[in-house]
Amino acid sequence: MNRRAQPPLFILTALLPIAVAGCSGGEAPPSSGLPSGAAARLELEASYPEALSFVNSVRETADGSVLVADPLSQVVLRIDLLAGTADTLGRVGEGPQEYKQPDQVFPLPGDSTLLVDIGKLRLTVIDPAGTFHSGMAMAAATGDGRLDVIMPRFADAQGRLYYTGGFSMGEGPPDSTLVVRYDRATEAVDTMGWIWRPEPRVTRSGSSVRTMSTQMEGRDDWAVGPEGQFAIVRAEDYSVEWRYPDGRTVSGSPNPVEVQGIADADKLAFLERRSSSGLMMMVTASPSGPNNMTMMRGGAGMMGDEPNLMDYEWAEVFAPFRPDRSRVSPAGELWVERWLPASRNPQMDVFDGEGSKLGTVDLPEGRELIGFGTTADGSPAVYLVRTDEFDLKWLERYRVLR
Repeated sequence: MNRRAQPPLFILTALLPIAVAGCSGGEAPPSSGLPSGAAARLELEASYPEALSFVNSVRETADGSVLVADPLSQVVLRIDLLAGTADTLGRVGEGPQEYKQPDQVFPLPGDSTLLVDIGKLRLTVIDPAGTFHSGMAMAAATGDGRLDVIMPRFADAQGRLYYTGGFSMGEGPPDSTLVVRYDRATEAVDTMGWIWRPEPRVTRSGSSVRTMSTQMEGRDDWAVGPEGQFAIVRAEDYSVEWRYPDGRTVSGSPNPVEVQGIADADKLAFLERRSSSGLMMMVTASPSGPNNMTMMRGGAGMMGDEPNLMDYEWAEVFAPFRPDRSRVSPAGELWVERWLPASRNPQMDVFDGEGSKLGTVDLPEGRELIGFGTTADGSPAVYLVRTDEFDLKWLERYRVLR
């Protein structure tokens, strides 16, 4: 049987938010020198002068260099942003010091780095000198014929990995996704919690099974901080719930947002991004053998040059936030990207450790937040990626001013 799994980037589902136009209730008073309602403002410090094909994560090392993985160009780079130079780590291939489609990088203890190679379906450790060491397989068949897949989304300061357990946790409710923590040292797997998503529609054609969902619908999002603090952003009322390692749970108040309709231009922008850089996963199973899985980045939309919007079911209004974009800063704040029309510049809402909204941060046009770090003088910074008119990516670092 062939199973075609909708990649996490594409399963976009949620309840419509209860909204009041023009409200920003619960915000803290603005810091000195900031516009009303702003949590911070950004100032460009450095940018890398060479274009990338795709980048969705960044790993800042102790010496100030930055590691990025570009799966479409099949390269891992160690970048000096201030000098505007880069070294290539490893090479394309099947052997040691080699990769096939390096997709993400995460910090590990000892200034090491975890490389997610979706081409090899392996998690590889890179030491501070840039040497590749043996890692582990991302997918393995379980005793009952299912696949246990570790596709990390976050790593904490202890090197534990956090991911959704959709492939190996099939007994769960169809309208929920399980968030799992994997301890690389002990191989222990712990449940962090369930997050809500509307039940996808399942269609069958012969031996193939395909799951589909309404495009641009919202769903719950989640993020993990350096100390293992677990944040859930609720789609139903746009509230933030924190679960801390000491067992403490705190929930913030709902946050009203303005209801905005989705135009055709917004739908086209969504499909274009998905087609150029989406993640595709294919799982196959046979009665005579174990499950098998392949992954690839790019070209997942398969929609041609002129997509037909009528081929899809669409949400009517924007969800309050974009799924899979929330991140926890080193200071323990949760940054959540609002889902806005394509004509507007991106914007982040910032929440404190109690779930209260501190304010917003405006991003420059065409940017996406992919990580946190520090400037050359040690000030807090964010890493943004700019997408140009040719769909090329440009890495930038901004100082966070409060």
